Amino acid sequence: MRNYTLFDVFSWLCKELLTAGITFTEDGYPIFPENIMLNCSLNSIENMIDWKNRHQAEHPSSTIIVMYMDDELLYRRLFRLKQDLPEYRRFLAVAGFDLSPRIDMQPELQRFNITLSMMATIWLGLHGVRVVANWRIGDRSTLPTLQAYPRNAIFAVGTLGCSHGTERDKNYGEMMLRTKILLTQPRFLLIYGPLLGRYRTLLDEFGILYQQWREYRHRSYATAQIGKAA
Repeated sequence: MRNYTLFDVFSWLCKELLTAGITFTEDGYPIFPENIMLNCSLNSIENMIDWKNRHQAEHPSSTIIVMYMDDELLYRRLFRLKQDLPEYRRFLAVAGFDLSPRIDMQPELQRFNITLSMMATIWLGLHGVRVVANWRIGDRSTLPTLQAYPRNAIFAVGTLGCSHGTERDKNYGEMMLRTKILLTQPRFLLIYGPLLGRYRTLLDEFGILYQQWREYRHRSYATAQIGKAA
């Protein structure tokens, strides 16, 4: 039996999207149709939770699933898109797949990971799952990614690990944050994980409405500690 690779998944998804009439930008990123995007008020979103802990969601119909996980774990989900489809449909929406486009990677690999993630997200949208645009990109060469999303869309971003790094890293992150705000003008931003004070100040400066959820394992640990204290 043949062992399928991510290149096979990429090729299959590309054919699926083209058959469905999805077009691509000049830079090769698939354009998200507005009709697959989540369109609701911030008050309608009760929770964000990662795929691994999705069974802990008390109200799936008002919960957004996030796909922020190690790449090795995410590969499995990309190989099981069809099998997992009924599970995705139980939830309010799914935030875009998030294969790593780290800035220390070769630009070609960054673009491959981003494009594959975007195509998998659109595929879900074409099969009855509401999706939320993933605000994460790689280095500056991947900024054209953001042209593939409708303006004033709802965006989601995972910030696990982003509170670490050097001052230079944080300054770079602040510059990219400003740029992404100007390019996308998000209706509101959904944040899964920690948020540095300097980034919070910047969002407030631009008047960006946002909601933050702690990573589920941190929430559950804090709850357990409160229980012990009681």
